[in-house]
Amino acid sequence: MKKSPNDHKQYKALTLANGLRVFLVHNNESSKSAAALAVNVGHFNDPIERQGLAHFLEHMLFLGTEKYPDGSEYQQFISQYGGSNNAWTATEHTCFFFDIHHSHFDEAIDRFSQFFISPLLSQEFVNKERKNIDAEFKLKLKDDIRRLYDVHKETVNPQHPFAKFSVGNSETLADHENSQLHAEVRTFFEDYYLAKAMTLVLEGPQKIEELSQIAKEKFSAVNAAQRKANTIEQPLYLPEHLQKLIKVQPVKDDKQLIISFALPNINEFYRNKPEATLVYLLGHEGKGSILSLLKQQNLALALTAGSGIHGANFKDFNISIKLTDTGEANINQIITIVFQYIALIEPAQLAEFYYQEKKSLAEISFQYHEKSKPIDSACQLAISMQHYTNDDVLYGDYAMDGLDRNLLSYLLSFLKPQNMRLIAIGKNKDFDHVSQWYRVPYSISPITNSLIQKWSSCKNNDALFLPPKNNYIVVQPEILTNEEPKRLLPEIISQESGLTIWFQQDTLFKVPKGYIYINIDNPSVIESVENIAMTRLFVDLFSDDIVEEFYDAELAGINYHLYSNQGGLTLQLSGLSEKQPELLKHLLKRLQEFQCIEDKFDLFKQQLLTHWENANNNKSISQLFAILSSLMQPSNPSSQLLADALAPISIQTFKAFYQNLFSQISIDVFMHGNWHKQHALNLKSIIEQTFQQKYSDKNKVAVPVLNIEKQGQLQLPLTLPEHDHACVIYFPMLSKTLAMTAKTMLASQVLSPDFFQEMRTEKQFGYLVGVSFVPINKYPGLAFYIQSPNIPASELESAMKTFINTSVKIIEKTSEEDWQHLLKGLASQLQEKDSSLRIKSQRFWASICNNDHNFSQKSVLIKELLKISRNDLKNYILENISSINQTPDFISLLSCKTEKNSVSDDLTTKLIEINNICSTKY
Repeated sequence: MKKSPNDHKQYKALTLANGLRVFLVHNNESSKSAAALAVNVGHFNDPIERQGLAHFLEHMLFLGTEKYPDGSEYQQFISQYGGSNNAWTATEHTCFFFDIHHSHFDEAIDRFSQFFISPLLSQEFVNKERKNIDAEFKLKLKDDIRRLYDVHKETVNPQHPFAKFSVGNSETLADHENSQLHAEVRTFFEDYYLAKAMTLVLEGPQKIEELSQIAKEKFSAVNAAQRKANTIEQPLYLPEHLQKLIKVQPVKDDKQLIISFALPNINEFYRNKPEATLVYLLGHEGKGSILSLLKQQNLALALTAGSGIHGANFKDFNISIKLTDTGEANINQIITIVFQYIALIEPAQLAEFYYQEKKSLAEISFQYHEKSKPIDSACQLAISMQHYTNDDVLYGDYAMDGLDRNLLSYLLSFLKPQNMRLIAIGKNKDFDHVSQWYRVPYSISPITNSLIQKWSSCKNNDALFLPPKNNYIVVQPEILTNEEPKRLLPEIISQESGLTIWFQQDTLFKVPKGYIYINIDNPSVIESVENIAMTRLFVDLFSDDIVEEFYDAELAGINYHLYSNQGGLTLQLSGLSEKQPELLKHLLKRLQEFQCIEDKFDLFKQQLLTHWENANNNKSISQLFAILSSLMQPSNPSSQLLADALAPISIQTFKAFYQNLFSQISIDVFMHGNWHKQHALNLKSIIEQTFQQKYSDKNKVAVPVLNIEKQGQLQLPLTLPEHDHACVIYFPMLSKTLAMTAKTMLASQVLSPDFFQEMRTEKQFGYLVGVSFVPINKYPGLAFYIQSPNIPASELESAMKTFINTSVKIIEKTSEEDWQHLLKGLASQLQEKDSSLRIKSQRFWASICNNDHNFSQKSVLIKELLKISRNDLKNYILENISSINQTPDFISLLSCKTEKNSVSDDLTTKLIEINNICSTKY
């Protein structure tokens, strides 16, 4: 078994007597244990008359077993001991997973294993869960990805299992005279949930021998019967399904062209990965690329290559292009350019370095493999076991044994007009079909023979050429020696008015990577909504302006990202460390030199306005949380306010704004990773040269938060006729002490399982149900939320308030022993070690931004948490969220399908009213 030199875990593969393949992982760096079990069954296995059955069974397995019949007990047990759990169903696989503190792993795995041995699949929960599946289906009715998927299913070979409806709903899962769901889900389980179809991963600090014993004890009783062959005989596309133009109407104003080529399954080529070269070349964004020319001609904004559905006997190779208005009107011109570029790829003459560059990066990724959380690692390995032999489970995704020109030629033979489907996504189309399940307007028509012939014989285009060698590639990165091995926390290595440099050399993960954060505050950015909107436009225009110039850096594993925040801008670099300082120097220089031309200004301004307008099509719960965020944070205006502010802005106004964007600033820098202190001092010099003393402490921006103290209930209505009902009740805490933060986090942990059980499992209100800890600018807050396809928001609000007012009973029924387990479970989540350099960098940077310059808030928070008694939390509920003894301060947001007298006020007016009666705090 080949494993990374940077991977210090121990592995062992075994097969149980019943045929179940197991992968054991000893991880002594984590306090958590995790399990993941994948089954080679998915919606492809659904009976045609019972579509959605595999997904339905996935839900049912959580709802009680013969040994543990309580349908909520598993979820509550996992939550009580600081764990998490979930599952998903895909086309050919279903995966279940959880993590928990290692001291409770044995009890948890006993519950988990029973899913696959003796599930109850009771009639009571069949009736209830059918409604939850229907709610999940309705939740995604306006999801453009699901809708596109639905059209795709209707336009392939109807005999292929991909054509089936995967989610299920109340119609496909209904009982009929000779067809009872209760009996059929049992039969499906018995037919497909067999040991020989399963792969199991157990990971934790336990010794391999102990994990092996757990696997044998808990999973040997899984059904050892012979599995049915999952062979798919029918092709995904028959000849009549190719050479088609399919036009699809999206919910959001999105213009996209997908050029899709039908390939066979290519998994057998994983040791060579010939498709990687095609993805590299067709998806390139540098000079001479498809995207570069499309941008020059104002036809496209973005392009990706290689993605697409794939399965046991098929793969789609897609080139997906985000279009401009001009591009939408000239898709034939775009397709011509694509085939002109494909003609440049001649496998026999193709330079070897394209493959070698990809191979170098894959080797670096493997050699310096970054650790992940046990639950993430277990899930990935369980699925890898379904595709690879045990020897390649760890290495299969990275293997690149060499450029096989014959295989490359073989794949290229499928990238022909005769083997193509075109999917044009846009609002302004003529549609004559409506898809069955998601009701998507679409049309399908043949591509003319003349166009097929034209694209089959494309002539060279001098504006297109293959990329040169990538000078940012580092073949053998160096891990620098530790300058200060005992230093574990960042230090300020330079500080003057308006410029603070933090540095920490990585001494833990020892990977050739690093993270640089540069925060640039500018008070003028938040002086008006117009300025906030123009800052976001600047980010989009600048990012597009430099993409071609620095695309090689991204290909070489160095990522950069400029984004706006509530005080100005943040520039972040990440990835391989060696050439980051060089890239940063160029990026800062380009920031200062940026110039905007009118055509680009008009194009990106319209794109941003469309993006903000599309927010109105997000699911209702997302819209409510977005309103909450903008209300609580005055420096984070709503999409509507931003669009209204940007619409009248001229290019002259925009130029005047961005030319002063860096004239009065304050800068905070953090450099963390494979560098020495001198690298950070060199970085300081670059910043000083770039910004030339334009920084000062007086330009530091404090971020305000709305203060709703003594306002009682503030109700915000939102009328969304085409969306689900929804309600969010949010309690912002008046204090941001760590004691208050700990109590709020604990309240979320304690109340969440019962809230879920009551609102979703018992009352069947909807699929999206929860209690969350939602801090806003360091002030803790508690959010209760439900989205429902059927129950009006006012009823949801009433039910939530009733739950909140009776929630002290949950604490009262908790024994002292269970209480201590709850505290320790949450503490263990907070104490979990940073699993990667990325996570540690993010944590350090968050501490710096929150003025936690001792990096001690987490340890103090844990101490505060462990001090909380049951009585303390009861008092917290009674004083902060319950209305039994007083009226708490909270915000109630409702999404209604029709206006009612009680919530008929105009939303914008209501927002202004609230801002006028409330103060702000910092």
